[in-house]
Amino acid sequence: MDTASGASIAVRELLSYLTAIGWEISIFGSTIFDVESGILRLRQFWPVLTDNIGKIVHINDGNLIHHLMPVKSIDRFAMTAEEQYAFFTKYTDLLDTFKPDLVFSYGGHGLDYLIANEAADREIPMISLLVNGNYQATRWCRDVDLILTDSKATAAMYLEKQGFSPIPIATPINPNAVIADEHSRKNVLFVNPSYAKGVAIAITLALMLEKKRPDIVFEIVESRGNWKDVLSTVTKALGEERKNLSNVVVTPHTTNMKPIYGRARLLLAPSLWYESFGRVAAEAMMNGIPALVTKRGGLPEVIGDGGVLIEFPKECFDPPYTRIVRPEVLAPITDFIERCYDDEPFYQSYCQKALAQGQKTTTQAVVQRFLACVQPLLDKRAGDRALDAPRHFPNKQGL
Repeated sequence: MDTASGASIAVRELLSYLTAIGWEISIFGSTIFDVESGILRLRQFWPVLTDNIGKIVHINDGNLIHHLMPVKSIDRFAMTAEEQYAFFTKYTDLLDTFKPDLVFSYGGHGLDYLIANEAADREIPMISLLVNGNYQATRWCRDVDLILTDSKATAAMYLEKQGFSPIPIATPINPNAVIADEHSRKNVLFVNPSYAKGVAIAITLALMLEKKRPDIVFEIVESRGNWKDVLSTVTKALGEERKNLSNVVVTPHTTNMKPIYGRARLLLAPSLWYESFGRVAAEAMMNGIPALVTKRGGLPEVIGDGGVLIEFPKECFDPPYTRIVRPEVLAPITDFIERCYDDEPFYQSYCQKALAQGQKTTTQAVVQRFLACVQPLLDKRAGDRALDAPRHFPNKQGL
């Protein structure tokens, strides 16, 4: 239910589609979010959740039902030992009653180890979704049967660095949820004003075009990052602190991107951290919106020919991603942006390429790849196994 987490959004979309084609799914989770803005979809239920800490609250979500155990903090690292024990106990109870054929999860912390270990102990196949480049060890996947990821780039990276090879299936995206009803194609779109996503570059580009091309408007959609704070910091570093830019409009975090894509002429996604996939880039392709993205992680394969790859000095890709890029380095980007406003045939050629690229990440296409991967595990029919059958790992105390 986390609207600020790419993994959460992807899993929710996948489960919704599987439910629609007849799968029986039980979703068990907690009120843990990447950032506070991620609770947007649950905001109406928040009073009920906070009044039932440690209990199970059932949330209707379209064709899905979420069984959530509220905890005191949305921060994963603030989850207490008592809360983790309660969560694990309820999880094992669910395995006893629901008797799943598969367990599907994601995450690489201690509680995640136990989730996978318990499934292995019961000989229930375990699937894990890995959609970032941050995992530095392999203990988390010791009991995982199948690791799925969202890009060939991430699969190759983990094979090289950690020795295991996730299977890339892309990220499921429902076209009906993201394709705009109509397109005015007037704004340069930038989503999530955080340093890791390249907000300092977006600000510099907007400054470069503010007086030269006041007709080109940048739309900034907030998610994890806060535009007001970063604008002040970045412009101060550039020599003149600004509280606003005349060619920038700011849109609050939202779960409905359709009207935003309807206003977008270009997508700017100059991510500086490792971008495993780039959901907004894929959604832009579905809308026929050309994208300017960095040559990082899965972004190049997401946009294909539907945009251009941009490169920056190597030091820009070092955390905390606050290095300011000189305007002369960014000049080719502003040239491309301007041409996309001034040369319609040139712009439309990119739009057509983007539309063709967008067909590769529809939910239906991704689900077909998902089903091909999990079918051998489903064929084991683990849910039919008797509860009193011997466990795979016998208790060493003979219990």
